Amino acid sequence: MIDHHPGLTLAELKEIIAEERVVAQFQSILSARNHSIIGFEGLIRGKTRDGDLISPVLLFDAARDYNLSLEFDRLCREKVLAAFKNIYHDQKNSLLFLNLETSFLSSAIVGSGYLLDQVTKHKIPPANVVIEIVESKTTDTAALIRFVNTYRECGLNIALDDVGTGYSNFDRIFLFRPNIIKIDRSIIKGMASNYFKQEIFKSLSNLCQSIGCLTLSEGVETQEEVICSIEYGADLLQGHFFSLPKDIGPQEANEEEKKLENLLATFRTKKIDIIKSRRLQNKQYQKIVRNIVRQIQGRSPEETNALLKDIMNASDIIDAFYIINNEGIQITDTIMKKDRRQRINPIFRAANRNENMSHKDYVYQLINTDLRRYTTDRYISFATGNLCVTLSHLFKDEKNRPSILCTDFLAASGDS
Repeated sequence: MIDHHPGLTLAELKEIIAEERVVAQFQSILSARNHSIIGFEGLIRGKTRDGDLISPVLLFDAARDYNLSLEFDRLCREKVLAAFKNIYHDQKNSLLFLNLETSFLSSAIVGSGYLLDQVTKHKIPPANVVIEIVESKTTDTAALIRFVNTYRECGLNIALDDVGTGYSNFDRIFLFRPNIIKIDRSIIKGMASNYFKQEIFKSLSNLCQSIGCLTLSEGVETQEEVICSIEYGADLLQGHFFSLPKDIGPQEANEEEKKLENLLATFRTKKIDIIKSRRLQNKQYQKIVRNIVRQIQGRSPEETNALLKDIMNASDIIDAFYIINNEGIQITDTIMKKDRRQRINPIFRAANRNENMSHKDYVYQLINTDLRRYTTDRYISFATGNLCVTLSHLFKDEKNRPSILCTDFLAASGDS
């Protein structure tokens, strides 16, 4: 234990705890499915003797440094539960998201039942409480797992906080089997124009759907961030866009739900525009590919290769060409612009002649079904490292044998 902390002395912290100079505020959590507030996260602010607010970060950091985390955390939980009791009285279905300081957890503390006693005292059903866990803060993972399992058996819900940042690992998900995963703001910020963040968010959403838990987009601040979160699979939303932490009143709740409803109408309009844009883009891609197929149909491999190189050099939107036979074997080298090939990171490697490509969806769909053409979703090309969309199209070579022309088109990272 240290005997000082920047901005807060040990004596001052002990005074705050003894005099219970902390206040609870709440931030709404909304359902993207039901268009309504489904719960509130309880947040703590300290108070000076003059009534000025003290940052929660300063308080919790000082409590850890002075080895008072257990005492301070229990006080904070008590204040949040007492304040939430009034909200629950008016809104029986509301969930309370309760932050838990895990740094002090140990085998000696786990099993005390203190938290359950607090919940029971305030007559809040355990099923209405969600414990938020940040696993990286504890030094005793085994004790934390026991704690989580104990309270899950008592009916409380578990949320993993800050997923996608810091020390978060996927092993936390199977260790704690959460009901809710809170995706950290570091992923949400800038997601609209960042393909990698979009794919991470979608992957986490798909994982949650598969294992039966909900995805919460944490820290949304702009309309764009909310729309992106909904588009990529968020079940729940929380952040300054809807409300700052505050005392809860019925009028504010109505305003937040109205804000979400209006935004969902905007999202539906955007979704229609996206679908129309994709269709138009696909038509343009297909028109280009059909024109190329007409030029190479029935030609020798040498003539085809020369034609594709000329088309490649004249195009700004084509990333690569390659031809696959009806058994899924690539029968040409991958054709790219020379200057682009020289800039490719060596971890990427274009497929060469005679490589088996039959496992690729845009190949096996044409080999094993009646489809004549196929368009992929966006992905990072293993040939160039660029974000692309592949169109595959059947045609006949000079010996009237079926072959597949694969054309990789460059895709913009901001396109949804």
